Amino acid sequence: MVMRNTPTRYGAPARTFHWLTVLLVAGLFGLGLYMTRLEFSDWKLRVYSWHETVGVCVFLLTLARLGWRLYSPPPPLPPAPWVEHLAAESAHRFLYFCLIVQPILGWMGSNAFGFPVVWFGLVPLPNPLPKDDDLGGLLLGAHSLLAYAMGLVLLIHAGAALHHHFVRRDTILARMTPGIKPRPEKF
Repeated sequence: MVMRNTPTRYGAPARTFHWLTVLLVAGLFGLGLYMTRLEFSDWKLRVYSWHETVGVCVFLLTLARLGWRLYSPPPPLPPAPWVEHLAAESAHRFLYFCLIVQPILGWMGSNAFGFPVVWFGLVPLPNPLPKDDDLGGLLLGAHSLLAYAMGLVLLIHAGAALHHHFVRRDTILARMTPGIKPRPEKF
């Protein structure tokens, strides 16, 4: 099993970070849509707690992922027009920005509403903000808007990967996805 990234393929840690992030973010999005439609109850508080716990996990996973990326840089993009490279790089930077900022906005927003965040129900996060419902609404509003923006960019990202695999028939998807054999690059 290849651990470090190679010039043509992501290593096992990078692929694991990627697909685990995909699963967790999809779960967070679903939980977020579900929990905001619930009436206030103990159940709603429990679902919020799950959402917050997974959000902290995504934050920590992203820090580990960025550390791995520094240790083992990703494979270079295949030859393409500069605008495609710019779009790919911009999308990746935006997604990493969201994976860091989203959990912070959620934590601060919950905190401003007077709800402490307790990771896995065991580890209380600091409460840096005083109770301020207006600030809480602003922070969680930004959290929600950023979630939708991230969802849109994720759909474009996934669509681009599928376009590369099925239309261009290059190695972009294969280098990140276990079980897909890389095809030779077409130049």
